Amino acid sequence: SDPPFRLLCKRYGADLLVTEFVSAGGLAYGAASSVQKLEFYEEERPVAIQLFGGDEGQIATAAAMADAQAPDLIDINFGCPVKKVVCHDGGAGVLRNLPKMERIAGAVLDAATRPVTVKTRLGWSDETINI
Repeated sequence: SDPPFRLLCKRYGADLLVTEFVSAGGLAYGAASSVQKLEFYEEERPVAIQLFGGDEGQIATAAAMADAQAPDLIDINFGCPVKKVVCHDGGAGVLRNLPKMERIAGAVLDAATRPVTVKTRLGWSDETINI
């Protein structure tokens, strides 16, 4: 969600606000639309910046960039089922490769000084519930 919507949510009782999920690849390549999604207002706190991506190097870069914005926490999105996200092992796509999921989480933990949380699903499909 964008800042105006998050502020409305805060006004009506939200305890924690979360940015739109931000592409690690977009941040790593300096895409203005991705960088803009890191912005938030002080009155939104506590606020989390949510990242997604399937490349460990890019997600480490993105985590450092997000961390520099001083959110209250950084969240990794391992839950999005959208095709254009999962086809690059982002979101829920990485649930097909748990060792990679662990490496991505480790890259974020290594790059961030803030607490890190994860949004996930139980598994890639009903047949592969492994979380």
